[in-house]
Amino acid sequence: MSENNYIFDVTETNFAEQVLAKSHQAPVLVDFWAAWCQPCQMLMPLLKQLAESYQGQFWLAKVNADEAQSLTHQYGVRGLPTLKLFRHGEVVEELVGVQPESAIRAAIDRHLIRESDRLLEQAQTARATGQKERSLELLHRAAEIDPKNQRVSLTLAETLLQQGEIAEAEQILTALPREIREEEPASGLLAQIEFTALASHAPDIALLKQRLKASPEDSEARYLLGVQQAFSRDYQGALEQFLDLLKRDPKYGDSAARKALLAVFNILGSDHELVPHYRRQMFRCLH
Repeated sequence: MSENNYIFDVTETNFAEQVLAKSHQAPVLVDFWAAWCQPCQMLMPLLKQLAESYQGQFWLAKVNADEAQSLTHQYGVRGLPTLKLFRHGEVVEELVGVQPESAIRAAIDRHLIRESDRLLEQAQTARATGQKERSLELLHRAAEIDPKNQRVSLTLAETLLQQGEIAEAEQILTALPREIREEEPASGLLAQIEFTALASHAPDIALLKQRLKASPEDSEARYLLGVQQAFSRDYQGALEQFLDLLKRDPKYGDSAARKALLAVFNILGSDHELVPHYRRQMFRCLH
């Protein structure tokens, strides 16, 4: 029987309904415990206190390991107490043994439905239906109430970049932790900003092509043509120019061709069909 709306006992019979199904609505923290387990008895009051304090943002499901041995085998429970956090029908976090409150809170918080996420979803819907100003307004509101939500920060930066607000987009991205900045999609957005800045001071594509026709060894013209093509989203054309420059003049501009290739890879993402081919070509040139 349930102790309250947030805490309930789960058996082998109702696990699918009470844990797997409910986890599509909110996180479900499953506590595998046993009556003879003293650490389990020590942990349980803390878990109940957390469930009460979160007021329904997650559910606490208690599984008696002695009475639900098929569940303990199915989910690889090797010691007690074991906490497993379920979200969307899958285990997303696991903690074994008595844990401090901070560790349990951190695991739960990573998977909570946040108000900023709701606003983000609304913003994405607004953008998909052409409501650009409404989308930007929702994203700014989400960032204001939850500045640590990196999904919001990245989407806001991307939206600002698309609308030409380069300085604000760059400010948001550079404020992110270094490990986030160096990974997709932040690395790709920063590369777009870099190409935008370079393209603003470069001659137009037609003039650069004329320069290359007159002098194929003009490294600056080839590099700037690649920059303009990247800025114009002709990424294959940009990759061809940067690869050609890498073959002809690999040391130009402090390895500018190699850096530019990597920047385009970041924009396209590792799964893009162009990336493996040009990455192999770059590797051959370098080695």
